[in-house]
Amino acid sequence: MRLFRSAAVIAAVVLALTPGLASAQVPRTLTDFGSPVFPAFEGWYPNGDGTATILIGYFNQNQEQEIDLPIGELNHFSPGEQDRGQPTRFEVGRAWGVFSIRVPDDFDGDLSWTIVANDQPITIPFTLNPAYFVSPLKDPANNNEPPTIRFTENGEGVTGPPIGVARTLTASAGARTEIGLWLSDVVPDTHVRESPRGRRPPMVLRWHVVRAPGTVAFEPEEHELESTDLQHVVTSVTFAEAGAYVLRAEALDATGDGGSGFQCCWTSALIEVNVTE
Repeated sequence: MRLFRSAAVIAAVVLALTPGLASAQVPRTLTDFGSPVFPAFEGWYPNGDGTATILIGYFNQNQEQEIDLPIGELNHFSPGEQDRGQPTRFEVGRAWGVFSIRVPDDFDGDLSWTIVANDQPITIPFTLNPAYFVSPLKDPANNNEPPTIRFTENGEGVTGPPIGVARTLTASAGARTEIGLWLSDVVPDTHVRESPRGRRPPMVLRWHVVRAPGTVAFEPEEHELESTDLQHVVTSVTFAEAGAYVLRAEALDATGDGGSGFQCCWTSALIEVNVTE
């Protein structure tokens, strides 16, 4: 049995109805339009330098409604600075490990995120309660580790949850821009490639929009890779309007979305793109 499974599943708030995680009961069914977006406290882990990282995602219950909420009354942290790097575009469904926040290791839990979608406010608090401790950088049951994303073939790798912006690029509105990434993974125990839901590819790269003033088109939006060896993957991206965008490159191994709820093993890298006319 993998460690910390119950904490990860509870913290997801998607299926759980744990008191205190949200200001309203989380439904068990999906809708097409008109439902709220739920922040998701996915756990925390120490960094070894006197700080801790809080891992955060969300669940947009609407299957047909992608929602934009600017930083402010409809999308804010409190107390203090409202902008903590959270998304302003909420894609449909569950989004794991979208961003993270570093706090002192004596953090007292006085911080919450509020999302008001379709006039329905949802607020969750964050804490360093030991019950929410997770291991996103290595699965303690089988030593599986997240894939690595590189922006150059021999460059420094990004592994695990996103810690700030990993790369800054420029592009022109309406023009196709190619973004190349190098992906690799080490799978010490091959049995993780199988799951009750069938075989998954050894690696998958998916693209997401975190912040955007306009439409973003990816071609393709997902790459399935049949090897964990270092591979170069190129995606064409078109930005409809000028402005500041933040994209998220998500590299999954065979454990699937969000590590199948265990917070390991997948990697997210945030890419800031400045788009001009």
